[in-house]
Amino acid sequence: MNCPACTSNLVTLELNGVEVDYCFTCQGIWLDNGELERLLSMAEGDEGMVSGLMPAAVSEKRRRCPVCRRVMEKVETKRQGGVLLDRCDRHGLWFDRLELRKVLEMGCAPGVMSPLTRILDDMFAARGRGCV
Repeated sequence: MNCPACTSNLVTLELNGVEVDYCFTCQGIWLDNGELERLLSMAEGDEGMVSGLMPAAVSEKRRRCPVCRRVMEKVETKRQGGVLLDRCDRHGLWFDRLELRKVLEMGCAPGVMSPLTRILDDMFAARGRGCV
């Protein structure tokens, strides 16, 4: 699969038992339908965040789904400090750099840092050090 943001090849990685497709070039992450819910569940977070994604009227360039190549819709989390995402209703969600971390933070109880956010932090920090 190719990255919907920069067209580089996506690499499949495992994040706490969930396969994520990661772009080493732009650091975006693709999650298939159901995978965000699984990550939120593991972090004891609010799985309802996914059903709370609302269509967003923005002028940002629309991207194509890496699975079916259809244009994805722009959606936004409805919580404070909303995050703008790209969604293919058939296949999944695209997260630009650090957006998955922000969504996981929003989905967790206040003051609780999910172990998954630590893993993401380590992954991005390692890339910054030239480790991956």
